[in-house]
Amino acid sequence: MNITIYYLSKKIILQQKNQSTENQSFKNLDALKKSEILDEFVKFADEPSATLLTFETENLENGLDKFRKAFKYIYAAGGLIEKGDAFLLIFRLKRWDLPKGKLDMGEGPEEAAIRECEEECGITQLTITKTLEPTYHIYPHKGAYALKKTYWYSMTTRHEGTLVPQLEESIEKVEWFNKAQIKELVISNTYPAILQVINDLV
Repeated sequence: MNITIYYLSKKIILQQKNQSTENQSFKNLDALKKSEILDEFVKFADEPSATLLTFETENLENGLDKFRKAFKYIYAAGGLIEKGDAFLLIFRLKRWDLPKGKLDMGEGPEEAAIRECEEECGITQLTITKTLEPTYHIYPHKGAYALKKTYWYSMTTRHEGTLVPQLEESIEKVEWFNKAQIKELVISNTYPAILQVINDLV
């Protein structure tokens, strides 16, 4: 099993040692200090031609714990909302996205996912039906870098009213898409982490 962490269009892979691989070079995560992990990431991020950075570790859970300590670690949660044969997406910062946001103090991920979807889309009557795989991505944050883990949930809704984009969160549109529309309009203009969530739809 691997863990994929996204930075823009680049990928960072954390993988268990002794997996079968071809023509790949690895960094030994277990041998690196926190500052060295960050240095490896910054070098990778600044190299325009670099698209993949792979770290090997004896234990994936421990390796992720060590890797995340090199960054400010943020928890978020969001939802893939379904109604009939349609799925809800938001349009923010010129890309299609899924509703999500940071956990409040003392808030659990399921509670946060429903709250964020309600706030960002003006939607109600949400029910979680399934836990999806979390995603990880790195982004610039206050002069450094943050690593965000987002918990994802499949949801259904009986909402019948108008959808209202949360303008203060730079959300311009909230729209329903069927699978064909997602394939045609969304996958070419979204984020790698979001593609990971909607991958089974297309």
